[in-house]
Order: sequence, then structure tokens, then C-alpha cells
Amino acid sequence: MNDGLSGQPPREGSSPQGPGGPWGPPPFPGEQVSGFGRNIPPPAVAPPRRRRSIWAVLATILLLLSVLVNVVLLVTVIGLVSSLMVGGIGEAPIQELVIQKGPASTKVAVIRLEGIIDEEMVTSLDKQTRRAAEDNNVKAVILLIDSPGGGLTASDALHHQVKTRLADRGKPVVVAMDSVAASGGYYVACAADTIVAQPTTITGSIGVVAQFFFLRTLMTDKLGITPVTLKMGERKDWPNMFGDTDLSEEQRGYLMETLLVPGYDRFVDVVAEGRAMDRDRVLELATGRIFMAPEAREVGLVDEVGYFERAVEIAKEAAGVDKARVVEYVEPFNFGRLLGLSAKAERMMNMTPERLAALASPKVMYLWTGF
Repeated sequence: MNDGLSGQPPREGSSPQGPGGPWGPPPFPGEQVSGFGRNIPPPAVAPPRRRRSIWAVLATILLLLSVLVNVVLLVTVIGLVSSLMVGGIGEAPIQELVIQKGPASTKVAVIRLEGIIDEEMVTSLDKQTRRAAEDNNVKAVILLIDSPGGGLTASDALHHQVKTRLADRGKPVVVAMDSVAASGGYYVACAADTIVAQPTTITGSIGVVAQFFFLRTLMTDKLGITPVTLKMGERKDWPNMFGDTDLSEEQRGYLMETLLVPGYDRFVDVVAEGRAMDRDRVLELATGRIFMAPEAREVGLVDEVGYFERAVEIAKEAAGVDKARVVEYVEPFNFGRLLGLSAKAERMMNMTPERLAALASPKVMYLWTGF
């Protein structure tokens, strides 16, 4: 058989039409005929993909989980051992962080009071004030305050600690005010011998505040629940969070005389005693207003306007020493404390009727609410 033109048989492997048509050249060795124009070389064949076995994936996941569990167990064991070594879970030794070098036999201890004053802070500072009182090498104490205040009882407890455990036992106490030392923060400061405030410190706010809320509208209008209260004694449920949406004049007067007036009088007395001021003069300042440090110095609420370094100088002078090691008390990580915080958070999230009642009950506080 020939190609019909030349009379010669086609070459083996060539197209009758040729790569370029009837007159095109024959294909090169190894080329494939496309039927249209020049032949195209064969595509490269990709190597087959290696599929990961599902067992390998599962093994990797199990390995990662095992590592994670082991890390958690290791941290748990270390925490438990450290807690037990210092006398049990929840107890941690107070450590000293050296701020300024000096002789170990002459120390100035720094105790921080930061944030809202509550029962937890009272417990923490109880350890630190006790440590400073029992350490004969501590010649003076600096109370570094950065707080807008807090609860009445907690503020009074801290004031009592500082005054009776330190100041009244001959260890000079100097307060160094940071950004805020108002209301309950100032209440505690009045236990000190000397108060130093930074130029921009906000202080004062001598007064008492009580806040609570009502749930009746939410219960009846939104949830369709009608709360019912049974009582014996007219004032038994004053104030009642499920009661009316406002207090009557009689209720307001009752709560003012029962809760706010005694707390206010106590605050005024503490300032008058701690600052050696006439009580009538304190009453003039006890309007709840705040003062910047320079004005607070002018009215007698603080002794000096200065920084932490000045507080250290005053503490040394009061202790009668030229050189001293300045140390800050710190509490190391404690696993028991971590468990306690977790339990506390769980209790806060558990909105039982008792929890709601606790949140709705009147909170009388030495607190500057503008913080």
C-alpha cells in the first residue's frame, strides 16, 4: 500500500497525512501524531502519590495527646509537692525581692496594696504584715497603695493590721501613693506615720456609697414571674431586690441611718486620728470629693508630694539608718491558690438564688466609683 502520491509505501509509525498534512515531513522517532500540525511529545507521567495510612494519622494524634497529658500531670505533681513542702495546699511562703541592695541586717520592707480592697486582699496582706512584724531585721515598712478602695470591713481590717501590727509596735510605716489612693485606699493610708503622694496621685474621696438593684421589672415583665415575699417584721426585707422598683422615703432614711451614717462617722474618725486633724476640719473635707496630690498636701491629707525614692529616704530617716536593703514581699506561684481561684470562678458563674441574693444585697463601700 502506498501514500497515493509518491507511489512509495509510508514509513512505519508515520501518519498517512504526515504531521504537516499530506506533504508534511514524517514524524521524528518517539513523536506521537496529533492529526493537526506538528506532533506533540507524550506528557510526562507523574509518579504515584503515597497515601498516608489512617493508622499513621491516628498514631500522631495519640502521641500529641499523650505529651499534653504528661505535661499537665507534671505541672500538677510539681504544684502539689511544692504546696506540701511549705505546710500544705494553699500555704505559700512570702519571698523577698531585692529592690535596692544593702545590708541584710537592716531592711525596709515594701508591701503592695493594689486593686479593689476585699477579703482576699486582707488575707494576702495579713501574711505580709505579719512577716514584717516578726522580722527583727525589718526596720521600716513602705505601703505602696494603688487602690480606689473597696469594702468597709476589708478596708477597716487592713487599717487595723497596719496600725496595730506595725505602727503601734515601733516600726515606722510610710505610705507611697501611686496613681490612685482614694476612699478605702486613703482609709488604710491613715494608719501610716507619713504619707507621700506622687504629683498626679488622686486621693481623698472620704465618704461612703451603697449600691443595689431591683429585679421585679425583669421578673414580671420579661420572664412572667411574680415574686412573693413573706415576712414578719416590717423592715425585715429592706431593701428587697424583688420588691418595688424604688425605695420609699422611710426605707431610704432607715438604710442611711443604719448603714451609711456609722460607716461615714468611722471614716471621719480614722482620718482625724491618723492625720491629727480637728474632726470639724475633716468633716469639711469629707464630701466625697477627690484631690490631686498638691491640693491634698495643702489641706493636710498627705505630708509630701514626691515619688517612691522619697518614701524610701523617709523610711530610712524614721528608722535612724543610713543604709538599708529595700525588699518587696511577693507570693510565689501556689497550686492550691490556683485551685482556689478556679473554685471561686465556678461559684461566681453558678447563679443560684443564694448567689443572686448576695449580688443584690446592699454593698456599703469605701469606694471611689469614678475609678
